[in-house]
Amino acid sequence: MSKVKVQNPIVHTPSFKTYEISGFDVATQLKDLGLTIPMFLLDGQYYYTDAEGWATILIDLLVKSDLYKSDKFDCDNYTIKAMTTCAERYGLNTMALAIGDIPQGRHAFNLIYTGEDWLVFEPNAGFQYGGQAFPIGDNGYKPEMVLV
Repeated sequence: MSKVKVQNPIVHTPSFKTYEISGFDVATQLKDLGLTIPMFLLDGQYYYTDAEGWATILIDLLVKSDLYKSDKFDCDNYTIKAMTTCAERYGLNTMALAIGDIPQGRHAFNLIYTGEDWLVFEPNAGFQYGGQAFPIGDNGYKPEMVLV
């Protein structure tokens, strides 16, 4: 059942299933994908939801494109905002900050864990794939480094 948290403004939190995975398993999976974890800041336990759960919450983690300010609030800031909002509001710490290449050049975006796969999530509403989650490598998104 969905929850309504009374605050200003009112935030509707959709219901979704939550699962756990160890930090060791997260690190192993990311390294198996060929990703570098530059700082070992892994939690002991990670919490994630399945693809259906992510589908209910990703729209809330999409950040308005009018926040974009070159060198002040650009791709890495969108990624961090989505990641911290996800952890704070939904208790899921398997939305990671990823840095890599896309067809337009170097870029920061998120990775999410579904229990089966790590998917790319573009948090900038104004970007071509904003609000979409898709397999790593699709649409030219090729992460190299990840911070979880």
